[in-house]
Amino acid sequence: MENKPILYVGGDEDDRHLVTEALRDIGCASQVVNFDHGYALIDFLNNSRERPFMILCDFHLPRMTGMELKEQINSDAKLKKYSIPFIFLSESVNLQDVEEAYMSLVQGFYVKESTYEGLKDQLKAICEYWERAVLPGQQL
Repeated sequence: MENKPILYVGGDEDDRHLVTEALRDIGCASQVVNFDHGYALIDFLNNSRERPFMILCDFHLPRMTGMELKEQINSDAKLKKYSIPFIFLSESVNLQDVEEAYMSLVQGFYVKESTYEGLKDQLKAICEYWERAVLPGQQL
């Protein structure tokens, strides 16, 4: 699997641990970098020289919602140009949130599976899809 980092924003410490472990268990070689809130992610992105593999984000975040985070990335020319796949992975959703997310150009919206095996299958499908995708600026 891709070696660029996967950035995971949200959830509590248990959620971050589960997502990190599930990615490791499916053979993902990418480092998972966890963030408690969107401001920390923005700081990381602004100080990074390399495009991450993807951003996994809870819809409900402290201090800044997932939608506000996506909109901030979209409004920053440098960050938007990175074309980082931005995937919502949230425990609870409603149709209005899903509609709003796709209008902000999110690349996926998933209800987080309730079992560990289900979460691994879900993350494997997401990672495999983005490993095969061609992104702007990528060497072919």
